[in-house]
Amino acid sequence: MAGSNLLTQLDSIDLNDLVYVERDLSVAQKVGLCFLLYGDDHSDATYILQKLLAMTRSDFRQSNLLMQYAKSRPEAWKRNLVEALCIVGARQVLRRLGFHWHELRMHYLPHINGITLHIHPLLKSLYKICEELSLAQSGRLVLDVGEKVARQEAGDPLRFYDHTYLEVFLLDWLTRRCIRLGDINATGSDVQLLIEHLKLNDLKEQAKLLIDTVNSNAPDQDHVVAPPLTIKRETQSDNQQSASTVQAASSSASIRRGNALQLSRENAGIVLIINQKRFHRDVSQDLEKYLSPRQLKKRDGTDVDKNRLVEVFSSMGYNVESHDDVDHLRIMDLIRRACARSLLRDSLVVCILSHGFEEAVYGANSIALRITDIENLLCSYETLYNKPKMLVIQACQEEVINEDKPNQRGLPFKIDVTTQSPGQHVNMVRAISTVNGFPALRHTNMGSWFIQSLCDAIDQHSASEHIADILMIVTNEVSKKRGKNNESMVPKSNSTFVQHVYLPPRQ
Repeated sequence: MAGSNLLTQLDSIDLNDLVYVERDLSVAQKVGLCFLLYGDDHSDATYILQKLLAMTRSDFRQSNLLMQYAKSRPEAWKRNLVEALCIVGARQVLRRLGFHWHELRMHYLPHINGITLHIHPLLKSLYKICEELSLAQSGRLVLDVGEKVARQEAGDPLRFYDHTYLEVFLLDWLTRRCIRLGDINATGSDVQLLIEHLKLNDLKEQAKLLIDTVNSNAPDQDHVVAPPLTIKRETQSDNQQSASTVQAASSSASIRRGNALQLSRENAGIVLIINQKRFHRDVSQDLEKYLSPRQLKKRDGTDVDKNRLVEVFSSMGYNVESHDDVDHLRIMDLIRRACARSLLRDSLVVCILSHGFEEAVYGANSIALRITDIENLLCSYETLYNKPKMLVIQACQEEVINEDKPNQRGLPFKIDVTTQSPGQHVNMVRAISTVNGFPALRHTNMGSWFIQSLCDAIDQHSASEHIADILMIVTNEVSKKRGKNNESMVPKSNSTFVQHVYLPPRQ
């Protein structure tokens, strides 16, 4: 389509077409389109924010937002609308309006970040970032920047919680003038809050996009954005602490391998500890068939393990939760709750200290769960997709239950947990105190060999070694130990990590 033909096609768009355009757009496309069209004017951004909030909260999502936009900008609405439709990738809508995608692509360059003809360039870059961030990353951005906005501005908070529509939060910050677009050349813009967050959360490409957009559109060299060196804090002591933390993290990173995932102290995650010391057999009649074949003994020394785990993981910024003597169903409930609360967290660690047998671990009511079921539960939550998940089991594994005998007591309680695809198991690691078929050794005063060695290895090597290598160090150290009667033990671990994963810097 030649330039004159494109103009002819633009002129042929009628106001009545906009009703069908809105009908054919998905909610996500409509939110993105309104962000691109209305976001560059303060009063328009305030208006569209309220309209989008009402639309996303309602089951009835028909609207006339594009008609309102066309009436408010009679001279420019057609060209702006078509470019915005290109940016959000609404190819079907454009085709129905009579356009050819490859010709529009050559004219508007929607695939090239920071370059626009009519839409504000920063709005395009911000929209691209919204599309690139995962749900967890969007949630983390909303939480971090939202807290800073609340400190700067005393207005009513935005009562909206769906991080899928990140553009809604950006519109809110624009209306509060906590971020600014400036003019069409980005002169007078201020997106430092976003740049700071992106850089400190390993989203350097997105931060660079904002910086490059401002700099490439600046008419002269007086308005050039440079990335901030440190985060602004409210007090000098906070600044000093922040600088020292960044310096320590940089020092650790300097000796860590490249192409790695570095867990942060600020959003490290939850460590859930299930500490089973005493066991009972007081269960309902329908659960008696799952009871262990024999009375389970008290696990002296397990509190030493629990306290050491609390100390080590707390020092890395984890939110540690410890629960004593938990029955089998409560174990699953606690894990489900931890998974559900992990949307804005970098990782989840579950440690179960108990008795067990091959591929199973006991609740405090002497009913066992399959370790595979626990692992499947961790991998089934969308809040943890692609995030590191670590399952640590301190339990004997020597007794094999014969499941060919259905009347035999002690079968693991079956939990109905499934995953939909192998990809859900990415970045899962399981670390067990012993290989199958053997007991796990525990000292009644000094704790278990495995947990104490794991904590030692984290203490000594987490600054420079990733998790898989730390577990290898633990296996090496424990396999060398010998008891009074020449007892020995070999821990076992397996992972589906797709890159090196480093624990957060220790305090």
